[in-house]
Amino acid sequence: MHKEILDFLYDESMKEDFDGLDYDDSMLELGLIDSLKMVELVNFIQEKYGIEIDDDELMPENFDSINAIVDFIKSKKG
Repeated sequence: MHKEILDFLYDESMKEDFDGLDYDDSMLELGLIDSLKMVELVNFIQEKYGIEIDDDELMPENFDSINAIVDFIKSKKG
């Protein structure tokens, strides 16, 4: 799951930002996710993992790092 999400987010134009990215690194602070990418990410997660993400769940702490995203998905599927 970690790799699938990272592969989805990977942007060749920002390759150096993804090199050495730790699963706990804040992608928001690093500028790897903007509002458009967040919408794309939410749609990807909903389709790929068959979950529904409510507006009140669109909080930075759920989508700030790869680990946070995976934990959020697991909690929704649980």
